[in-house]
Amino acid sequence: GMLSAMDDAVGLFLGKLRERKLEERTLVFFISDNGAPGGRDGNGVLRGGKHTCWEGGFRLPWLMQWKGQLPAGKVEDRPVVQLDVLPTCIAVAGGTVDPAWKLDGVNLLPYLIGGNSERPHQTLYWRIDGMWAVRHGDLKLVHGEADNRPPELFDLAQDIGEKNNLAPTQPDKAQELQTLWDQWNAQLAPPSTPKDKALRKEKKKQRRQQ
Repeated sequence: GMLSAMDDAVGLFLGKLRERKLEERTLVFFISDNGAPGGRDGNGVLRGGKHTCWEGGFRLPWLMQWKGQLPAGKVEDRPVVQLDVLPTCIAVAGGTVDPAWKLDGVNLLPYLIGGNSERPHQTLYWRIDGMWAVRHGDLKLVHGEADNRPPELFDLAQDIGEKNNLAPTQPDKAQELQTLWDQWNAQLAPPSTPKDKALRKEKKKQRRQQ
């Protein structure tokens, strides 16, 4: 029922753009927020699900539409991230990203319509509740469980289901990606403690009741 309602709502939105002749002036993003819950078939061959750093947790559908600008029906397999939405929209609006903002996202237009054949991101990073991952090229190092087990290394070009751990046979590569993640992680604020999260949740609940 929820899928049907969403489909109807998207149709109404796109229909209104068409009715007002705004399709050529509007860049539309349609992005899922995370993978399906664990234990279901929604993630297919992908390992893990929602609230994990496996591919099933964050590899998701991403659709863009900008009539007259983006080619219709084009399938793009280079990895991007939701953080790219902001700089892309700034570029579409004719603005310029200030380097002082230190945005992690990039403007996607040069890759989609500008002929840039490179990857928008050579390296991507994730961190959530004691779990983390870093993807560099097609290699991915992932600490998929919030425990003391060592991270696992996968070649996503050959093993999208993250079944064949390469860390024991390619320790140098594993260490290279570990170093990349450590350097990125050192720039971030410390993770929130369970107590901090509970406090934020309670404050959010109180605001809703006001």
